[in-house]
Amino acid sequence: MWFSQDIYPAVMIGLLLIFFLGALWRENIFKKPLILLCCMISAIYLVWRIFFTLPGDGLANIIAGIILLATEFIGFLQMLIFYTLVWKPADQKTVPLERLEKIPTVDILIATYNEPVSVLKRTIAGCLNLDYPPGLCTIYLCDDGGREEVQRMAEQFHVRYLARTDHTSAKAGNLNHALQHSEGDFIVTLDADMVPLAPFLRQTLGYFSEPEVAFVQTPQAFYNDDPYQYNTFSTHHVPNEQDFFMRTLQAGKARFNGVMFVGSNAVFRRTALDAIGGFATGVITEDMATGMILQSKKYKTKFVGEVLAMGLAPESWSDMLKQRDRWCRGNIQCAKKWNPLTMSGLTLMQRLLYMDGLIYWFFGLFKLVYVAAPLAFLLLGIYSLKTDIFSIIIFWLPFFLGTVLAFRIVSKRQRSMIWSHIYDTSMAPRLALSVLMELFFNKQVHFKVTPKGERSDRRDFQWLTILPHLILLVLTLTALAKVAVDYFYFHNVAINSVSFNLFWALYNMTGLIVSVTVAVNRPRFRRAERFAVRQRARLHMMAPDGSAYDVQAQIVDMSETGARVSIDDRKIHNDLNLVARALTIEGVGELACKMIWISPDSVTNGAFLGLHFDALSESQYIRVIQLLFNMNNPRRPFVEQRSGFIRTLYRFSRNSFVPLKDRRRQYVREVIQAEGYLLKISSERIHQAAFEAAAALAQSTSYQEQIVRPMEKPVTIMDISSTGCQIRSRFPLVLHEKYALSSESERMNLVRAEVVWTKRKLGKSYSGLRFL
Repeated sequence: MWFSQDIYPAVMIGLLLIFFLGALWRENIFKKPLILLCCMISAIYLVWRIFFTLPGDGLANIIAGIILLATEFIGFLQMLIFYTLVWKPADQKTVPLERLEKIPTVDILIATYNEPVSVLKRTIAGCLNLDYPPGLCTIYLCDDGGREEVQRMAEQFHVRYLARTDHTSAKAGNLNHALQHSEGDFIVTLDADMVPLAPFLRQTLGYFSEPEVAFVQTPQAFYNDDPYQYNTFSTHHVPNEQDFFMRTLQAGKARFNGVMFVGSNAVFRRTALDAIGGFATGVITEDMATGMILQSKKYKTKFVGEVLAMGLAPESWSDMLKQRDRWCRGNIQCAKKWNPLTMSGLTLMQRLLYMDGLIYWFFGLFKLVYVAAPLAFLLLGIYSLKTDIFSIIIFWLPFFLGTVLAFRIVSKRQRSMIWSHIYDTSMAPRLALSVLMELFFNKQVHFKVTPKGERSDRRDFQWLTILPHLILLVLTLTALAKVAVDYFYFHNVAINSVSFNLFWALYNMTGLIVSVTVAVNRPRFRRAERFAVRQRARLHMMAPDGSAYDVQAQIVDMSETGARVSIDDRKIHNDLNLVARALTIEGVGELACKMIWISPDSVTNGAFLGLHFDALSESQYIRVIQLLFNMNNPRRPFVEQRSGFIRTLYRFSRNSFVPLKDRRRQYVREVIQAEGYLLKISSERIHQAAFEAAAALAQSTSYQEQIVRPMEKPVTIMDISSTGCQIRSRFPLVLHEKYALSSESERMNLVRAEVVWTKRKLGKSYSGLRFL
């Protein structure tokens, strides 16, 4: 008997390694045998769990054992569906636009509620850059916030503006309202932050040559870092958290006509939407319901795997949790209203896929079971499986190794087991609460837009969102300490049962630790995301004597608000009186700009220059977006590199508390310690009137003769130049707010300035002001 038990793990592990190495060499030959072997080993493990490991003594042990076994059984069923989706490559053939009998008319619906105008502006420019015949594409700015500034922007860019007085059904109602006021043959839905790339329409509309096709979905991709990438300094090491679903799993669902509509980046046939009465309402996630209803009516749905639109991922950890809370509750609401198991018209595979998508959102509860099980044993003696270390090696080790190796092959390095573990652990407490609230309390949740395009100027540890993880970490450390004391002091440790629970707790602790790092939001100083751009340009410079000359420059990175360029001319670096006037880029034209900072380039003995663009015209802005999203390649890599637990923690600890290096300023600053006063410039009439009266008085009197302005607050000016200064204050300043600065010793009175950075140090606020 012991001989056969020794043979089983050795044979299974040997076969797994052979098939895994073979799949690395010839995936088309060895991938499927590896998947089948993994499923067989998992089934054997589950049989062992059912018949040989359930506790039989003590009510608490029996309940814990049943809960853990049920969780593992559900995971096994989800694994079978997952491997069904990735069993073979999806058909990714391109259907050209010319397959249609005629080029159709298209209405692009940009749904917005309260997103920043700067975010909307980028999306509109992307739509205006689409490669499609003029006159056949109409852009609608569907503003459910009824904002005047959005209407003005629509007029500036010559796109249609739609607003409604009745705001029922949130985004779905907004889109349905737009359907009633548009007439194109096809409908494109875009979130406010999603910028379509030039070939978007040409690479999607051809699929509608099949009359049964209702919609074509493209991936939601992102041009900024999500909190996992940004807060752990892993931009180039882990893909966006949504990439694996948006590209790999959606492609697998397409094989069974089960593509999920994800709310944006999709093209619909108008007649198909009309047939179901428009976008589904009554739930906070209209997308899943709309796609499922169309499929139940026997319409076909297609998926295009190429990235054809790019948007903004949530920029803070709390915003990401709010977004996933909404998705979780919305999916449960959809299942309550349109149960995929009983909904007529769906195929068996479609029912399974939608149920799997629903059960996925229970992963928070499942993960908490896995985290709590070893702690319950180590701290309270409550065990959920009755076994020993030898049985674990025989049955669990091949199961775990098979899961890791098979997942490594089918995920194609887009996702690893450790990062799946981190993602699930980090979101588990919040989404477990979301599931329970939606299932049992049925609390009404209103649609909330995920904040996008926001900037922060300081590090923020969102400890309330991560408090459950901190508690679990403390319990884990307590359990480790208890085992150490029992082993070294009392010499009373049952190695057989403690060892695998100890390993289990340590594995869970890796996810908990990284979860805490993700909740430490790094500052996001930039107003717009920067893109790496490798393009030559010409920089127009001017000297104090009025002479001008051009210098060749290499653009390093760029956004719609500015650029960083590299030059070889040492004269500019040595002569701080030179002024940049414009940057000329091929395909874009001449952009008026000013130099914000200069930094030496030790490699070329030249310099890096930070440029800020002056106000761009509408046509200039459209060409800049064309450069950033189309002429440039904004697509981000979506494979993991050096993404292990230890490497991630090392990057976080090495970079988190390193101050930014100072750049050499365009104008020399004088270090001073001068008293000054700040007056906030407000749009409110009383404040504006007070400022104008004080400014008028300043023109006719000296500083000493002026009256005291009670709204001014005292500050200390730390250093100053002709372009700005640094101040210290006992009160915090708000980034990008405008103030008026006065100082008797510096002979300045009510000088307008904008806050460009702030930080806290030893209980005081330090801020950088740029003079206006």
